[in-house]
Amino acid sequence: MVVTTPIHEAAHWVMSDLDPYIEPIEFHLFDDKSFQNNNNVLSSALGYVVVKERYPGAFEDRPFWFDLLQEIICVSIQILITLLTVIKLLKLLIEKNLKTIKTA
Repeated sequence: MVVTTPIHEAAHWVMSDLDPYIEPIEFHLFDDKSFQNNNNVLSSALGYVVVKERYPGAFEDRPFWFDLLQEIICVSIQILITLLTVIKLLKLLIEKNLKTIKTA
């Protein structure tokens, strides 16, 4: 999952850019700021996107569920890529193991 963190954060950046209430301004990935903000290892230790209001009061106007929806989409993308990678790797290892068994 750590390997796909850049893709997860890039998805946050894109969705923040599309969000009519916020605008992304900074992208932190595996840096000191990420580790210093570490309230929860799953939330911000590996990376995060800093956003600002597109207009005054935008944070108050923004529906509360936008962040949850954004996180669900980003985590789903990350899990899908991780699963596809692991499945492909396991398939290659099994095929290699079967070839070794057949030649023995």
